[in-house]
Amino acid sequence: MAQEKERFAKKFDTMQKEILVLTEGGVSASRIGKEKFWTASLTVLAFLDTATGELTEDKCYLEWQLTDEENQSSGKKFHLKGESIYRLKVQESFPFANQETGKEIKKTFWVKEVLERNCHEKRLDVILEKFRKPVTIQPDCCETLVLDKSLGMFSGEGTWNEKYCLIHLDVDEDGSETANESLDTLKKLMSHCREWDQKARKYAAAELVECANDWAEEEEEEITEDEFARRLSISEVCASLDGDFEIYYYDDDMFYGHVVIVSGNIETGIDDAYMAG
Repeated sequence: MAQEKERFAKKFDTMQKEILVLTEGGVSASRIGKEKFWTASLTVLAFLDTATGELTEDKCYLEWQLTDEENQSSGKKFHLKGESIYRLKVQESFPFANQETGKEIKKTFWVKEVLERNCHEKRLDVILEKFRKPVTIQPDCCETLVLDKSLGMFSGEGTWNEKYCLIHLDVDEDGSETANESLDTLKKLMSHCREWDQKARKYAAAELVECANDWAEEEEEEITEDEFARRLSISEVCASLDGDFEIYYYDDDMFYGHVVIVSGNIETGIDDAYMAG
């Protein structure tokens, strides 16, 4: 446990400072392998150095370590919430680049102490007000899609092969509030949705019918691929960047209420199908 604490601490400068932070969403926590501590994380929309008054309007992160007991608690040690301004005592991370891409990883602050809650600062208040304003689009075959800024995704209802379902579009890169690239993927899917639907059902049936029959041991008749494909019903269509997509289907209880997900790319076709949930 001491080694874990030491590894975590080495990522940060030893100098402590005070900052005002504007948080985005809620706290998440994860751990890797046999680690004893959880790493809690919270996204920051902007922060202000209280010593210099300098404002940085760029997403970064807050982090701290949690024991099992702290992770299971509702407040996860510091009781930080989204869309809030806090004054914190922190240690700043050293510059660090992703070894594969060479891109510098976003700044992280190690939370040492919460000095003040429910803060207000004019510039941060303006950023928060802007963040809270809804952003919507309305593509063809869809109702209004609303941007979830914390997830980076537009979501709403639409029509797929004459059936209502949920539609999700990933936002464009670099934190944009547009989804032009994903919308292009969706349009290509929608323009031939009957064909894509048939391909997706057929692919899923070929991949998963054997598993479905294993789950249906008490059934007298074996589920055929045609029956498997026919029993699927549309749930969600997710369009992403670079032509990638996922189509979610209700399983008609072949997997006792799990969902069947078929993924692929507009240019290269369908490449995977699996059961989840």
